[in-house]
Amino acid sequence: MTTPPTEAIDPSEARDAPLSLRLPLAAIACASVFSLLAWVYEFGAFHLWAAVLGLPLVAAVIAFAAWLPRATTFRGAPRWPGTRAAIVAGALGGLIGTLGYDFFRVPFIFLAGFRLLAPIESYGVLLLDAGTSSALTDFAGWSYHFANGIGFGVAYALVAARRHWGWAVAWGLLLESAVVFSPFANTYALVTDDEVKWWPITIAYLAHVPYGIALGLLAQRPEATLAEARRAVGPLRAPVAVGVIATLVVLAIWHRPLLPDDAVDRGRAVADGPSAVILDAEFRPSWLRVDSEACATIENGDPAAVTLSTGEQIAPGESIEVCGGEDIEVRRIRVDDGEFSGGWLIVDPAK
Repeated sequence: MTTPPTEAIDPSEARDAPLSLRLPLAAIACASVFSLLAWVYEFGAFHLWAAVLGLPLVAAVIAFAAWLPRATTFRGAPRWPGTRAAIVAGALGGLIGTLGYDFFRVPFIFLAGFRLLAPIESYGVLLLDAGTSSALTDFAGWSYHFANGIGFGVAYALVAARRHWGWAVAWGLLLESAVVFSPFANTYALVTDDEVKWWPITIAYLAHVPYGIALGLLAQRPEATLAEARRAVGPLRAPVAVGVIATLVVLAIWHRPLLPDDAVDRGRAVADGPSAVILDAEFRPSWLRVDSEACATIENGDPAAVTLSTGEQIAPGESIEVCGGEDIEVRRIRVDDGEFSGGWLIVDPAK
């Protein structure tokens, strides 16, 4: 008996897009972090890389994800439904995982005084090319932070969907290793010539475990994740969009980016360039950004003299200047050595 020849299957009808397409898409899904990497490697200004490369590539991934539900093969079947489900699962896993990553670190902020979330605010200053921080730059920084988490989740799911969730934990640890062994660690003073800040680094590694678990569990069964997410949002039928919009709304309520802040306005009025006023031992605004040849002005608005961690003493009503240098760096400046005091100076020669 002869077996009838089987009909050739169009590759486009396969569950997943070919790996040759998914791999570059995974790389592009990480595009939001390219501007941060370019900045710490001193390839140019953060905001320029974000505008020229990061934003267009992220838009390309969003456009591809939006096209997939409408794409069909020549036979009318959905094209690459598995890849579509993986993108949704990865985005939701990245979003939820980022929440887990942040919440894991919160207790260490209050119990040990580590300012583990502070770098997120710096991203907004750099992204908006601002001289000082504000509620708007804080909102932008946190939005950028979640964009990175979502992008990393999509990248993982495009390559490793349906694998055991432990692979996503390994992916999260790899991401943190990329931070520790890049100039980021030096720029943000995690690793200096004098010391290695083991506790913040260890906490960051541990925080990537809940990130990986959330991402891994959702990406392990992407079709089921897509179905459950759709049921959760009901007629809206767009769980990723709902999740992102909800996150942005919460961030907007938290930071109130469009409302005035009298303390920040007072600090900005201290001098023509980047400036801040010390109120209750804290900088207002919290972040100052200067280039290699410029200085920021800090005025003491408290009723008693204060001493900065840089060694300067400032009498009430007086001010001093803190200046940049040739290298990119983020300096923590404390007031009277208080755990939650002072603020930060971003030295940005690319400014």
